[in-house]
Amino acid sequence: MHHAKIMKRIPVIALFFFALTISQSQAAESSQADYPLGSFHFDFARLGADKASRVAALQSIGYGGMVKGASNAKQLKELQRYQAAIGDGPFNVYAALVNVKFGIDLAPQHAHIDEVIQTLKELDASLWVILRYDTEEPDQADVINFLQTTADRAEAHSVEVVIYPHWNGDRVTNVDFINTAEEAIPYVEAVESDNLFISLHLSHELLAGNGDRLDEIAAKIKPWLRLPSINGAYTDAVDFDRGIVPLTEGDYDASKLLKALKSVDYQGPVL
Repeated sequence: MHHAKIMKRIPVIALFFFALTISQSQAAESSQADYPLGSFHFDFARLGADKASRVAALQSIGYGGMVKGASNAKQLKELQRYQAAIGDGPFNVYAALVNVKFGIDLAPQHAHIDEVIQTLKELDASLWVILRYDTEEPDQADVINFLQTTADRAEAHSVEVVIYPHWNGDRVTNVDFINTAEEAIPYVEAVESDNLFISLHLSHELLAGNGDRLDEIAAKIKPWLRLPSINGAYTDAVDFDRGIVPLTEGDYDASKLLKALKSVDYQGPVL
């Protein structure tokens, strides 16, 4: 992912302590639920020499799970190694993230996704998809067909498919064309499946100009809301340098995301 480099400098411990702080300071307002915490995978290597020690380190600071990229065979093998390290323990893999690119042959991408689904069904985890193209935006019908067939195949293995809205910035190649949660709604409504969902990411919504509308957006996507993510940010952010910072930094009130989730009675993990 293009902001992985930025995420590498975020202390993994920050989310845990931030959640504790929000829980204490906002308790009187009942603005925060007891959400399981999950971590993105960008800098796990510094947590230990092997997968088991990294998982143990995450658990020791309060994380209940993780998400992992699985866009290619190498990343999928890495996910499977984490799967083996976790075993029957209480730690969870909440999702695997796959980048899908239109304008090139979808057949091998479908085949790869089928392999990912086989792993996810054993993990009781979701399939996260970022939808992209290089130079020519795909027809909506092609996107709907992809989402329909993917949701159907995943449902056969009890794996949920979740659209990952990803703010595109000023990129002209490898373009993300669902930048916000609201932009995903027409696709979910068009797909005839109850196995297609939408994520709400603070950073991507803030960079798209929606930092003060999280309650409204959460209400709109309530039937499909899965796997929201939180981070520190600056209100003047125009890119990921200030749009994703440690949760102890920035002047944007990140508890707005927690309040939005509480307002729609969201019950799942927060990443």
